[in-house]
Amino acid sequence: MGAANTMRLCHRALGACGLAAAVLLLAAGAGRACSVPVYRYALERWRVDPYEIHVFHRGDLAEGHKQALKRLQEASVEKRPDGVIDLWLTDLSKGEPEGEAAKVWQAHASAAKTPWLVVRYPRVFGIPIDTWAGPLSPEAVERLLDSPTRRQVAKRLLEGETTVFVFLESGDATKDEAAVERLAKDLKRMEELIEPPIPPGGVWDDPIYDTEGVPELKIVFSIVRLARDGPAERAFREMLLGCEPGLKQETGPMAFPIFGRGRVLCALVGEGISQLNIEEVCGFVASPCSCIVKYQNPGVDMLMDVRWDAALMGEASAIPEVVPPPLTGLAKFAQAAEAEAQAARPETTATASGMDDRPVAAKSVLDLMVADTMRLGTLLVWSGLVLAALLGLAVVSVVVWKRGRRAQA
Repeated sequence: MGAANTMRLCHRALGACGLAAAVLLLAAGAGRACSVPVYRYALERWRVDPYEIHVFHRGDLAEGHKQALKRLQEASVEKRPDGVIDLWLTDLSKGEPEGEAAKVWQAHASAAKTPWLVVRYPRVFGIPIDTWAGPLSPEAVERLLDSPTRRQVAKRLLEGETTVFVFLESGDATKDEAAVERLAKDLKRMEELIEPPIPPGGVWDDPIYDTEGVPELKIVFSIVRLARDGPAERAFREMLLGCEPGLKQETGPMAFPIFGRGRVLCALVGEGISQLNIEEVCGFVASPCSCIVKYQNPGVDMLMDVRWDAALMGEASAIPEVVPPPLTGLAKFAQAAEAEAQAARPETTATASGMDDRPVAAKSVLDLMVADTMRLGTLLVWSGLVLAALLGLAVVSVVVWKRGRRAQA
């Protein structure tokens, strides 16, 4: 699949969400979207979907394998309400596996050496490939559940950042630097143009926000770079590359926007790391949340062993410690972007997407998404009024006709 196809997939995902939002909004009769931005609602309300993990073994486990299994159990939905994995244990010494375990084992039996670990995406996403498979060991389990890059992403999201873009390097330094500079420049621009949606009078159209107060909101986009090699991030790379068809065959640089509780919105590949796509992604995550049902929104959850609820409640131990490599911020691009903007004045400068560089026009990234929904709502309202008027006229006509019949009688 080429970069152009990946771009179209991102467009389709965001467009489908917009349509679902419009349908839900009109069906509820709300007349307007929930004022909480998508990224904030996702962070506070969208529960993580657990990854499905199968462990196949024969009889008793060695001490090292028991430690690995205990670590998995501690992260499972059986041990804690915010568990991130659904753990399946199959002892092959007791006979052939059955049901779902049988299907998984059949795909690995010829090459597997027990105890064997198989990781699958959450079923709700319908991704048919395995995320990762290999021998069970404490090291493999730790790298599966945690990694420096995922800690970086989780900490930034918990600190209130809008979206963290994981930039997967291609290995070609020239291409990577050009792509990451383009991405950073456009993200800095979007930070300046997008404002959090604050409703008049602080009304959030949500019982919890109305009673507990408005959360602190900010528009911040950042980048964390991820190399194509290295064992510590192998499991995370495989999760990213498996979230959309064909990504594993791509060799160019990629950008994965992650928001909420570790949800990848889509993949931007090569030339797909473009101003238009970045505008759409940033506009979506910062727009008012109308599509409040998680499964009607685009994206795939990544496996991160983070206690999101506890961290949001202020429990310091639940927030991942930051481990190098450091996050690539956007500050070093700010001066260059400002100089370029000054040179482009005095009035307007058309961008590649035909978007005015001035803030008043650029904020239409959000306005257009809401306007489409409102136009559809207005059309349906007027259609309903016309239909009601016609029905009323029909009723009056019937009444007059019946009275005329009675008078003739």
